Amino acid sequence: MSGVLSVLNADVEADRSVWSRLWAASPMQSPFAHPDVCRLLSPGRATLMAAVWTEDSGHILYPFFMRSIEGPTRGGDGRFELRDIISPYGYGGPLHWGLADAAESAARFWADFDSWARDNNVVSEFLRCSLFDEELLPYPGRLRQRQTNFVRDLTVSAEELWTGVLSKVRRNVRRAKREGVSAVIDTEGELIDEFLRIYLSTMDRRSSAQWYRFDREFFAGLHAALPGKCAYVFAQHEGRLISVDLLLLGADAGYYFLGGTDEAAFSVRPNDFVKWEVMNWLHERKYRNYVLGGGVRSDDGLERYKRGFAPDGGVAFLTGERVFATEEYERLTAARRAGVDESGLTWDEEFFPAYRQGPDSVAESDFETVRM
Repeated sequence: MSGVLSVLNADVEADRSVWSRLWAASPMQSPFAHPDVCRLLSPGRATLMAAVWTEDSGHILYPFFMRSIEGPTRGGDGRFELRDIISPYGYGGPLHWGLADAAESAARFWADFDSWARDNNVVSEFLRCSLFDEELLPYPGRLRQRQTNFVRDLTVSAEELWTGVLSKVRRNVRRAKREGVSAVIDTEGELIDEFLRIYLSTMDRRSSAQWYRFDREFFAGLHAALPGKCAYVFAQHEGRLISVDLLLLGADAGYYFLGGTDEAAFSVRPNDFVKWEVMNWLHERKYRNYVLGGGVRSDDGLERYKRGFAPDGGVAFLTGERVFATEEYERLTAARRAGVDESGLTWDEEFFPAYRQGPDSVAESDFETVRM
């Protein structure tokens, strides 16, 4: 049982087409594995790529960004550009389907991929994992448990769906209905501007990082990449749209992606109403799972809020990390640590990759980056 590794570059149209066709043929159709969605979620200057493994009727699809590492190159003479790998924002890692023996295929895939990585001067790898064990390939590096994420099982009756949320959620949904709140659902992007009005005002209120302030072009790109697979679920009150969640849809899972609420509308409890309507909408369409995500920190208010919709649905969100070139990693880390120490900042021993931390760095292991 032999397999073939291909590494695709999304900037090459032929490679992008191969990737898109493989994604369309996958049983999960994870929105975070689509090349055009990945491109929208670029961490900056990086090359979007995917490692693909094919054997008989089985496949592995691993999207990632390859980034150049600034600073001294190998040997210090500029001959070797050093790089590292990071998976796109969201739930990712190497997805697999149709493999006769996932563990055996994983061993061969990683052996070939690691050879490719070393040939391309890759120093380290950081990935964010799928929440579904059956989708994720066994990983040979260090897996770290981050926050608890919440997944609501939708393969239940309508009655069990209702009784399966916490009582405070049911109270808030009833309150919203008494106040005359109703649902409006848009899967075509006709209400993007209404979404942006609510979403951006929410980002302002929360003083959210610039990375989260997506523009209209970004959302238009989502619709182009995933036609019919983006759903805006609004709460409407007295003719005005007051709260919204944006869902990204896979083959059998709906993922909460972004959302917001008009501050003036809190009293009519639109937040819980929207998520309840999301659950109903997905349930009616035979989706199996509703992924709500998690909080920013363990047991914070956001995590407790999401737990209310899936009290028994806590799932550990994992990240993976590996070092391919230990000597280079240690050299880069020592140089960065000296700079951090000189600046008076505190060195974070848990940050990965360590050589990217600093006052202007984006924390790969920070939940402002990896959470949903």
